Amino acid sequence: MKTFYSMITAVAFLSACSTELTNQAVSVRQISLAGAENCSFLGPVSGSEFFGLTVAGDAQSALNKVRNSVAEIGGNAFVLTQTVSDADGTVSHADAYSCK
Repeated sequence: MKTFYSMITAVAFLSACSTELTNQAVSVRQISLAGAENCSFLGPVSGSEFFGLTVAGDAQSALNKVRNSVAEIGGNAFVLTQTVSDADGTVSHADAYSCK
């Protein structure tokens, strides 16, 4: 029974690790490279998440970290340049832009 409670605690702890969007990041959108032509390049950003409950959850959390990073540097859009996912987690790289 003690093992059961330990597992429940571990699952609750791991599920709480996903990254939520900040208020500023809610409006950050993913665009295509062609869509970035009339935007100002701000720099590269990245986000990663490991050992979540699902690969999809890790991928979403990594993208939320990208959006949060874009918002932190004053951007409102990003072009995803690379995403690598496996059973352990996800790493996403992107270029941040400020678009009108």
